[in-house]
Amino acid sequence: MKIKEILTINLSEDIKNVIDLEDLSEIAILSEIDNYIVTDGLAKEYSKFVDIYTSNILETGVWISGFYGSGKSYFGKLLGYLISNRNIGGTPARDRIIQRFAGINDEALILNSIYKLNSVNSRVVFLDIAKQDKDLGLPFILFQNLLKSLNFLTDNYGYIEFHLFINSKLDEFKSKVIDKHKTDWDIIKDDELLYPKVFREILTNWDYTDTDFNDLLKSIEVKTKSFDSNNLKEQLQKYFAYINNERIVFIFDETSEAISKEKISVLDLQAISESLSSLGGKVWTIAIAQEKLDDVINNSTLSKAQLTKVTDRFKTKIHLEAT
Repeated sequence: MKIKEILTINLSEDIKNVIDLEDLSEIAILSEIDNYIVTDGLAKEYSKFVDIYTSNILETGVWISGFYGSGKSYFGKLLGYLISNRNIGGTPARDRIIQRFAGINDEALILNSIYKLNSVNSRVVFLDIAKQDKDLGLPFILFQNLLKSLNFLTDNYGYIEFHLFINSKLDEFKSKVIDKHKTDWDIIKDDELLYPKVFREILTNWDYTDTDFNDLLKSIEVKTKSFDSNNLKEQLQKYFAYINNERIVFIFDETSEAISKEKISVLDLQAISESLSSLGGKVWTIAIAQEKLDDVINNSTLSKAQLTKVTDRFKTKIHLEAT
């Protein structure tokens, strides 16, 4: 028997050297799951995380670190698939990933741990901070990527779409679009020149005057430019008032790299940590970084005493060694 017949991965396929958290195409997900090798050590880390995630822990931050080549991004992305459990090719991602655990030590115990995720309904928001527009600020970056995960627009009009949704008006809006244009809203909003006109047309023939609509756009623009961690908390509170059986998990990659390149700051993490900690475990933040959190803090101009919200929130730490 040849080695390639023993292994459960397809050696004829190219295996990615770099994992892109934002590539959520079905082809990418299938390839990443089917080619993932779960070692005994990795299995224990997944089990450890699930035990914490399904507990009543108050501080819901996780810091995953590891040098280049350690597989931290791959680990984080597969963790996100386990949590969200989206259907891939008609099969839940969790069922696909669990097959990768075959033959590990304590397999039954670890799988029983992972199955506890079935009790939690979660929405996972993947993003690579290094790719984001730093002028928006971390709170709006997170909110913008939440909009993206909901299949909403990510500009100022996405803010309108979000509020139609949480006020139970989005379906009615979509019906009005079909009545007027004989086209589904999800098709129209692919046209950057068309959807602003459709928004104005539908809303000004529904609840708004033309002046009201102009004032709305101006108001959203102002809010976007000054969007801070408290605004993020308020929008999430509104979301949970409408969707009360869901947990939101932000998984963001290249965290320490983004800090070193001044895309975000440690103080941004401090403000986010303080605001999200008040949401009672409804929002998780999983940071993936090359550096350990202590090293990130030591490399900053701030002391641990100034960053207690960060250190409190990210008490759960997973460090992966290169294999």
